[in-house]
Amino acid sequence: MHLTLKVKRYHEFFWLRDIRQVNIYTCCAKCFIGGKDNRVYYGTLHKPYAYIDIDVNEHPKAVAYYLCGLSAGYDWYQNTHVAFVPSTGDTVEIDNHNIWLKITDAKEIHFQDYKPDPPGFFTPKQRTCRNWIFANYINDGNLRR
Repeated sequence: MHLTLKVKRYHEFFWLRDIRQVNIYTCCAKCFIGGKDNRVYYGTLHKPYAYIDIDVNEHPKAVAYYLCGLSAGYDWYQNTHVAFVPSTGDTVEIDNHNIWLKITDAKEIHFQDYKPDPPGFFTPKQRTCRNWIFANYINDGNLRR
């Protein structure tokens, strides 16, 4: 997979992870157990505009990948969330007011409307966290290749 990201407006930073396992009892990035790609993090950290052009480091045990951008002031509505899996011949393309993104040989996973309801108590912060929602999406068996 090849990822090209152009950040059009200021974000605090972006991060990219491969997801090998999930933990729904935490929140935010801690939901994902796997590797971090620091090229994305340090290439976008506190930069008003950024350009990332990398081959994604694929891990044989990864079930999915996740790109997250935390907006200026951590405005929940302005954050970027893109979940994807390798898929030869497919392309993820996003062009909005925050980013221009192209990931070749990948397929986007549209999970944003998923409403997980695991047993137990989970805080409103967890239940609205899109990382937590995607972790539940995986945990509930919805991710099929």
